[in-house]
Amino acid sequence: MKEKSLRLNYIPIIVACLFMVIQRVLQSATVVPEYGSYASRFYIYQTINTIVMVGVNIFPIYLGFNSSKMKDKKVLKNISSYYLMYVATSLLVNIFFYVTKKSLNVKDYWSIFFPISQNHYSYAVSCVLALLCLPKIVRWWDDNSDQQIKSGLLLTSSMFVLLPTLFSKDIWSAQGGKNVVWIFYLLFVGYALKRLNLVQKVRLPILHLLFSGVLLISSIFVMTKISMFMRGDASTALRFCVPFSVLGMYYTLSLFATLQSRKRLKLNVPVSIIATTLISTQVAINSPVATYFIGTFYRKPYEKSGALWFKAIILSSVLWLGAAVLCTIINFLFQKTPVFKWLEKLVRVESVDEVKNKVLAVSKWLSQKRRLVLTAAFFYGFTIVQMFLISESKIKVSVADTVNSYAFILLKRQAPIVLNVLIIMMFFLLLFVLTNKFWHSFVLTLMIDLLITISNYLKMSLREEPVLPADLKMLTGIKEILDMVNPFVILIGVIVVFVLAVSSYLLERRARQLYDLKPNGKKRITVMIVILVFFSSLFFVNHKNSPSYLMFNFFRVNRYFYNQKLGAQINGPIVQFLNNIDITIMDKPAGYSETAIQKIMEKYDKEANEINSNRLEWAENETFVFNLSESFSDPKRVPNLTIENDPIPYIRQTMKKNTSGWMLSNGYGGGTANMEWSSLTSLDISNLSPTLPTPYTQLVEKQQISPNITNLFDESIAIHPYAASLYNRKNVFNKFGFDKFYYVDGPDKLTYEDKIDDHIYISDASAYKETLEKINDNFDKTQFIQLSTMQNHMPYKENFYHENNYSFSGTAVVKDRQQELSTFMQGIHYTDEAVEEFIKELDKIEKPITFVFYGDHLPSIYSGNNMSKYGLVQHETDYFIYSNRYSRERSKKVNKKIVSPYNFPALALQQANVKITPFYALMTRVTNDILASTTDPSASISNNYNGQKIFVTNKNESITEDKLTNKQKELLQDYRLLQYDLTAGEEYASEWAMQSWNE
Repeated sequence: MKEKSLRLNYIPIIVACLFMVIQRVLQSATVVPEYGSYASRFYIYQTINTIVMVGVNIFPIYLGFNSSKMKDKKVLKNISSYYLMYVATSLLVNIFFYVTKKSLNVKDYWSIFFPISQNHYSYAVSCVLALLCLPKIVRWWDDNSDQQIKSGLLLTSSMFVLLPTLFSKDIWSAQGGKNVVWIFYLLFVGYALKRLNLVQKVRLPILHLLFSGVLLISSIFVMTKISMFMRGDASTALRFCVPFSVLGMYYTLSLFATLQSRKRLKLNVPVSIIATTLISTQVAINSPVATYFIGTFYRKPYEKSGALWFKAIILSSVLWLGAAVLCTIINFLFQKTPVFKWLEKLVRVESVDEVKNKVLAVSKWLSQKRRLVLTAAFFYGFTIVQMFLISESKIKVSVADTVNSYAFILLKRQAPIVLNVLIIMMFFLLLFVLTNKFWHSFVLTLMIDLLITISNYLKMSLREEPVLPADLKMLTGIKEILDMVNPFVILIGVIVVFVLAVSSYLLERRARQLYDLKPNGKKRITVMIVILVFFSSLFFVNHKNSPSYLMFNFFRVNRYFYNQKLGAQINGPIVQFLNNIDITIMDKPAGYSETAIQKIMEKYDKEANEINSNRLEWAENETFVFNLSESFSDPKRVPNLTIENDPIPYIRQTMKKNTSGWMLSNGYGGGTANMEWSSLTSLDISNLSPTLPTPYTQLVEKQQISPNITNLFDESIAIHPYAASLYNRKNVFNKFGFDKFYYVDGPDKLTYEDKIDDHIYISDASAYKETLEKINDNFDKTQFIQLSTMQNHMPYKENFYHENNYSFSGTAVVKDRQQELSTFMQGIHYTDEAVEEFIKELDKIEKPITFVFYGDHLPSIYSGNNMSKYGLVQHETDYFIYSNRYSRERSKKVNKKIVSPYNFPALALQQANVKITPFYALMTRVTNDILASTTDPSASISNNYNGQKIFVTNKNESITEDKLTNKQKELLQDYRLLQYDLTAGEEYASEWAMQSWNE
């Protein structure tokens, strides 16, 4: 009889799967209530958990109970179909969460094919192992007498149930019912129940079920009281509420007896449906992608509403159960398809000998393709060496983490290494199918890879950045480049090329037959087309959801546009180069021409004269200070968060008395340099192309001239109390025209580097002292200072400060990140004190000083809030503009509630009430007459790509461009044309835009 004709009772499987789904909901989608905080919820939660915890016990007992019907079946041949269903369901779950969360990771897909090593499905793997052993182990049990089975059942039950209950310890590491030893014990229990007819001997099993359930649930209440009395907490309240306790097993057996003995609870179905249901359910509830995303993004504490908390459990259970049912149906239908049948036949094995044959077949195939395999292995090793060569022994992979580069590349960056090898092999194969000469193709590929390695090594040592597409323009001046290289190095290079060329010729002649892969004409054309499509797709690598974009995400490529050096080190120089190919600076506005730009310049020449008729002359020592305060933002404005006491009282009062409001940030938890670029250049990042998220590294060096606010001043100073490697700041500030750049370990030394308590960053107080020193050094020239602080940068570790005086409540911050918010609030309180002291000192200085203070973005700790709902408010930081006492009589307060960073220069000049250049006449009109704009917060929270442009009203509502008035649209067009000209156009207006105030 064929196995498909075997039919078994489906009801126990349905109940087991239902229980396991609900248990997963309680573990991953529900915040576990503590008895001390939510006693009622604690009892409800533990009661539900106790009822469903035995779901994992049901199937192994069921398997043992029906083992006599299955012992003569060829179990091994079904493993292939089970594996295919598991892979299909896992892919389905991963794709679903990619579509909903836009997260793609090669590890999530690669690990699918190795369920045992990943340990995500320990219960399922244990059950499959029990199934594989079933025929032999059942025959062994059959050889024993009934008395021996009874004795064995008594002995094993004493070991696995009685002893753990008495000692209240998981002696045998049952792991909540998932351990393989425990599964085999339950298999034996099920066998014994059938062999000894124990189920039939139980009278009124439903009464046993009710009694065991009441007994088990009552233990929760009784043991909680005992635990509170004995220990002062509820740590032993759940002593009996585990699948392997005496009470747990009594409840399990009562439930199984009820399900198996009730005639009305019989629904016999083919074994294939049972297997499909179990596999689909296990993947749906244990997929690491599903548990991570649901646990991270959908688990809410509902601190203020027990009803909402309970409704969330019900809703999550229904949805997760629905997902399991849907996966079951899809898998059932998938098994009927020709594709499944073909794959199942391909991987099916029915004996150990067939397994050996499959392994031998794979080995034979690899042997036939060994030339390609060896070539790929060679370039794999070459890529690793290449990444090692351009990396120091220690690399800083984040602001707070420095790691050993060699270990990090080998252990953490295998996916990008494989992508580099894939690209190299594609190039090699293209050469090979074109020439049909293996060694010529191999050597040419190697020579190009060597050239890439050497050029990146030299450029990294000289300029601390890799070779980028923009560098290809320098090939027109190859003679000048070679003049800068040591002649000995050139000689060595020529010798290496000559040796490789000769070797290629000799190998091609002598070993051609051995290494001729002989691709036929049709295959060559097909391969060529595939490779050309692959390489052409790389020109769209930064277009969201393009095939190459998805591929780079799949291989875990980090698009480090803000740190090209680190990107090359951990992605590989080839991948980092390709990362920078697909960059469009800005879409060309309609009507762009030299004539159009000339008309705009003439228009705002007149506008400047009109504005300046009501403005004052610059003081000889006019001073502006722009202070980008790292991560500074008011936590009281965060939705679903209540702050007990105010960490920033001084800044709050200062904002009430001065020009102030909220600044629109296009970043969340990052994007500092974008705010800095926009505030210095008066250019709007939301006007730029989505493929240009980091102007400092992708734009500035391409510009012939980069007009910015420093052009107005006699002296310009930048202060950043941290390293300057991020965002290419050293080169950018040099191009911007800063006279001095003070940073840690820079040639211009910082005077003040104190830190607060055990913090890792220089304090804001030290940064302000540094700034005051530079202000007081100059009383006879105009001066601009860009200060970008670091104190409140992530991470926010508990031990940074000796005091943490600020508490809060609410759901905006998930439980495991609440300490981070406490640390952050303590940090911004120290900023508040430092700002107060700084302003007091500014008021003592007898020269006009305009101080612009703003936070660059919120810290990324408010993961409890839905960004699609609260995206705008979580992309708004606080700002104010302060005029010191000396300049107060000549300054004017400006009423501007919501601004973007590109508004700051015009606002500062307006508040200082000084004359402006024509470019800032345009910016004054843009600032005063057009709503502040930014990228859509719901589309750009990753900080990697610019989203759709929106405008924000004074009511804090977002609108699109079509809602602007005609006058505003005309002004916006002027601004857009000029920005395009300065960034992506012919730079007709660059000299005009960089005029100083006295020209």
